[in-house]
Amino acid sequence: MARWQRQLWTGAVVAAFSVFLATGAHAEFTSCVLENGVPVPVVETEEAGVFSDITGQQYHASDVLQVSTSGLPRAGSSVNRSSFQALPIAPQNRWQMTPAMIVMNANSAPALLQKELLAAGKAIFMPQASFGACAKLLRSSEQAARRAGRGLWGQNRAAPVYWAGNPDLLLKAAGDYVIVQGRIVSLGKTPRTRYLNFGRYWKTDFTVTIARSEEDAIAMHLSEIGLSFEDLAQKAVEIRGVLDVKDGPLMAWSHPEQLVVVEQKRAGRDGQNRD
Repeated sequence: MARWQRQLWTGAVVAAFSVFLATGAHAEFTSCVLENGVPVPVVETEEAGVFSDITGQQYHASDVLQVSTSGLPRAGSSVNRSSFQALPIAPQNRWQMTPAMIVMNANSAPALLQKELLAAGKAIFMPQASFGACAKLLRSSEQAARRAGRGLWGQNRAAPVYWAGNPDLLLKAAGDYVIVQGRIVSLGKTPRTRYLNFGRYWKTDFTVTIARSEEDAIAMHLSEIGLSFEDLAQKAVEIRGVLDVKDGPLMAWSHPEQLVVVEQKRAGRDGQNRD
């Protein structure tokens, strides 16, 4: 495609999307896109969650982790495959990919790909660039799939959900992105790190750490929901992230939306990998 043709095509896409944003149809995901974001026509690549524009620039569907399980089709296996647009939401990462919200079926009945994947149980919510209303939208989409047992949530042991009270099983999942449910037994703090202890012996039990550089952002997030770090003691929570090992199983809390406080009766309810 010649340069002038690309310019005409891009101009038409932007104009069409501007009309779309002017309607109320976008309300369900307007919180997830930048107000002045420019949509880029993209096509799906062979790598799940990765899209490419006409120049070869790649975009990845931010804030979701697509889970490969048998019987779960890829995003592009539907009629919406022919019409994707990427809305960049952050600078390129070190792999030269641009984090983006992906709009599917953009020319007729737009829908947010991330929301659709989560609602179908084809992915888990992985907070990266989403905050506030956008994070709430994505998390609630995942929760709806969990309650209904759709996709990975309906497959035996496919969901990466673990109980904090079984550190030996957590150690086997080291390096994986998982969801851990449990009760915070105690809190700790050093000049450089805060600690959320999920057991009485930190050398073997599950622990969550907060670096000093992340503390202010997380404290602000907690204050918005009426909590402080001190209030987390004895709370039943659910936290998601990559499992590491330092003495016992460890997870870093670096994005505010990684952790949510849950009702006592829910702690461990979805823990399919508890044994």
